[in-house]
Amino acid sequence: MTQDREISDARALADRAVNYSDALVALVFIGASGLGIALADPDTRGSLNLVTGWMIAGNAVFGAVTSLLLVVLRRWELDLRAEPLGDSKVGRYSRYFYWARHIVVWISVVQITSVLLLSGLG
Repeated sequence: MTQDREISDARALADRAVNYSDALVALVFIGASGLGIALADPDTRGSLNLVTGWMIAGNAVFGAVTSLLLVVLRRWELDLRAEPLGDSKVGRYSRYFYWARHIVVWISVVQITSVLLLSGLG
């Protein structure tokens, strides 16, 4: 009975790690989108032109830290599940979701970097 409880707790915690990963991706996407919308205002764009380089560097570092956290959370998730997902359909889709999170993070970082560069040129 105790072993079943531990397995159940481990799976619940693994599910929580997945939720944290999703929340991190949402944070990056919403932050990049919000900054992009803010840059539509000429006054905001004019004041950010002074620090465009720092904003680009900060977004790149934030993206790298987020990717690192996604890797750590993924390892914890797999460890807590204690059974390798292997080549099953669940394992395949789990990997797809893992890579999709990274893709969303880096598309957001590249998108806001592009907007910052273009706003600095205009």
